Amino acid sequence: MSQLDLNVLDKQVSTDPYSIVEFKGKLDKANIDDVKPALTNFIGSYSDPYLIFDLRYFEYVNSEGIGFLVSLFYALEAKKQKLFILKPQPQVLDGFEAVGLTKIIPIHELLEEILNQF
Repeated sequence: MSQLDLNVLDKQVSTDPYSIVEFKGKLDKANIDDVKPALTNFIGSYSDPYLIFDLRYFEYVNSEGIGFLVSLFYALEAKKQKLFILKPQPQVLDGFEAVGLTKIIPIHELLEEILNQF
């Protein structure tokens, strides 16, 4: 059975205009129905202008999971917020590139690269 742990990391400074959500594990058919409501609710109530998905410990995502990430991107965009992806594993990045996700959601290797865009 696949498992995905999501952790919203504490902000370094309370006035930072972003939060980081750390993904650990996999997102696929086995767990997407459990993950969707939690992430959808989080995005719906999220109020900072920027959100960063830290994928350094994210091992796998299937096409359904990628589609869900795209829907989260557009939900944030509709609220005039911006999503960034930080440091995806090579196998995850390969999947993102295969479906063109890297042309939609900004992907960076370093947090500083993202912070310089604010």
